[in-house]
This record gives sequence, structure tokens and C-alpha cells, in this order.
Amino acid sequence: MRKLGIVLLVLLSLACSAVETPAPPSPTPAAPLTATPAASVFDAIARAVEEIRGLRATGPYTRSLMTPAELRVYQERKFEKDYTPEEARQDTLTLAAFDLLPRDFPLRDFLLELYTEQIAGFYDPDTKQFFVISEQGQPGILERVTFAHEYTHLLQDQHFDLVAMGFTDDESKRPKDVDDDAMLARRALVEGDATLTQLFYLNRLPAAEQREWLRAVQRQPSEVFDRAPRVIREELTFPYEAGFAFVQALYERGGWEAIDAAFRDPPASTEQILHPEKFWSREAPIRVTLPPLTDTLGSGWQLVDENVLGEFYLRVVLEERLDRSRAEEAAAGWGGDRYAVYWNEAAGQDFLVLEVVWDSEDEAREFVEAYRDYATARYGRGPVRESPGQALWSGTDVLWLEWNDTRTRILRGPTEELIRRVRAQFR
Repeated sequence: MRKLGIVLLVLLSLACSAVETPAPPSPTPAAPLTATPAASVFDAIARAVEEIRGLRATGPYTRSLMTPAELRVYQERKFEKDYTPEEARQDTLTLAAFDLLPRDFPLRDFLLELYTEQIAGFYDPDTKQFFVISEQGQPGILERVTFAHEYTHLLQDQHFDLVAMGFTDDESKRPKDVDDDAMLARRALVEGDATLTQLFYLNRLPAAEQREWLRAVQRQPSEVFDRAPRVIREELTFPYEAGFAFVQALYERGGWEAIDAAFRDPPASTEQILHPEKFWSREAPIRVTLPPLTDTLGSGWQLVDENVLGEFYLRVVLEERLDRSRAEEAAAGWGGDRYAVYWNEAAGQDFLVLEVVWDSEDEAREFVEAYRDYATARYGRGPVRESPGQALWSGTDVLWLEWNDTRTRILRGPTEELIRRVRAQFR
């Protein structure tokens, strides 16, 4: 399962700062040779984290320091095993269909560089081991605080079974009914909890050590992250920023018990992460289905990806051409969706379908107004044809927007004739 090609690679890490941090691929079972950490230092941190979090370790695990050079080799092996060039190409095409990446963007190579730069530590639920990255081979302040974060993941795993939640490389063990948006919401819970625990640990340190940690964070390299496309930065930071805010709201409402309860009944959508009150009321996403379109589109077309976009990613899409506050408002009434991306290699063309159900007719109208502005900005002019509940834009490709009551549908493809044939499948 992938969230537009990124989440499958990203699992349970803290990179560079407490809240705004990208995350690395889950590690392979074979551990590299690493320096032996200062066991007494890490043992003391483990005891402090257990006291803060109110959970105790219940089983064995391994921990190691890893040098940046070892991390690079480790990441290269991980990519060779779990992220093929073909998979990266499919992910690029999906992101490109939403105008989030160019079709020729070197996604696989870029992610390898990004993770190598940004990873400070990671935990693997499959092997019950975690690593902390260290230049000097000894646990300094950055390594110690990172250890607190990663040790929280260990406690989560032992008490709530992260593998059963879907954080595993073994596809047979992943829950079949959890879509990509729900999986991203689970990551936000997991990382938000670890970030909150880490900050409690950091606040226990003397002021001088807190200042030392902040200086160490500020010295961390960020050149690759700074030039990352916005979509990559947004998805990688979402579990830490929005996840932290979500978990903080749970903590203020009911302490660690409320967070533990969320692990036993995880959030079902990024909507619930962005609006905790919808998690508390258990406002479930509405299931949306799409008809198969390969035969309708004709020879040469193949399905690249189909899944749930979710409120968070819908906002990311809108922000390509609308300001952030407008995009947030337009996406906030999300009730459920389904998207599909098709690709014709010979023609070098894609076809996008996105159907969204909204919480109310007013929310649907608000989205339509915002998306009309989005489309007008994309094509440099307003719709070339429109009627009640329908609008069409045309340029190098054709975009069709239609709406009725609480439902909106977006079709974008190379020709109006192809869109007409696809529309017939929804009637």
C-alpha cells in the first residue's frame, strides 16, 4: 500500500527536529555492523521514557549506533529490495497527474538522497531493532533525544502491535481494509505520540542541555530537504506536525489513557487527525467506488494507481494554485473520496478521475468555487463551456468538473471525446 508512492518507504523515525521532520524507509532485516552504544546512557533514557509514557518494555529488542556512511549503504540496499525503478515511475506518474511533480522527476534517486541526509534514527517493528545515527560513534545530546523518540516506538510496538496496524514490510500482515489516507492517519498517531514523549523527555533535561540540543538540531544538514518539491516536504512532515497537534489534543483531553485508547481504535482518516473532534465523534469516511475504465479508455491505457486521497492530500493538491487558507477551507468539508490514475505509455498521456463526497451541499459548493479558481489558474482562463452543475476547461488537455448535491467529480484527460466516454460509465 502506498500513499502516492511515499508512505511505503517511510516508517517510524525522527529526523533532525522535534516536530518538523521527514522519515526514512523501514529497514531491512539484516543489520549492518555498527559501533556499540554507551549502554548505561541508553538504559537511563529508556527508564525515563517508560516513566513518562507509562509503559514498560515487555520483550527483547536490539539497539545500535549507525554512522552516516553505514546509513547510506543501508538505504541503498533498502531501495534495491523494496522500491524498484518501476514502482518509483508509477508513483511519479500519480503525483504528476495531480500536478504535484513533473513526469520526469527522478523520485527514487531524490528520496534516497533525502533520507540519507535527514534520518536521525529509525525503528523496525519487523525485526524489533532500532538505530540512532551518530557521527562520533557515541551518544551526544542529539542521539540521546532521538533515542527517546525511537524507544517510544518500541513501547508502542510491544503494547499495541505496530505490525498489526500496518507498519511492516510483509504485505500478508498488513490490514486489507486500511486505505492510504487511513494509513497516513495511523502514522500521524504513531509519530505524534513519539514526538510528545520526546518533548517531555527533553523538558526534563537541564536548560543548558536543551540549548545544546537546539544548537545541534540547527547544525543538521537540510540542503536536500530545502529543495524538495512541496508535496514531499508536506507528506513527510505531516505525521510530526499534525500528528503532534492531534496527540497533544488527546493528551489534554484524557492524558496517556486517551492516547492508548487511540492506538486500540486508530483514526480512520487524515480528516480525523486535522479535526480531533471528528475522531472523538468517530465521524467515519464515506466509502466511494469508481468503475473500471481500462476498456473504456481503450488500447494502450493501464491503471497506475487507485486509492483514497483524503482531506490532507486534497489540501496539498489545491495549494498548488490557491493560498493555504483557501485550500484548507475548501478541503475541510471532505467526507470521502476515491481517485484513479491511468497512463498511456505510447501516447505519453494520463487520465485522472477524482470523486469526492462532502459533508453537506454547502461544503460541496465551497469546494466547487475553490476548484473553479484552481482550474482557471491552471489553464490561464475560465471554463470554455459550462451549464448548471458542469464546467469544462481546455488547453493542452481537458478538465471536466461536475457537481450535484454533496458529490463532485473531476475528470482530466487528453481529449473531450475520451472524457465523454468516461462520463458515460458513471450514469
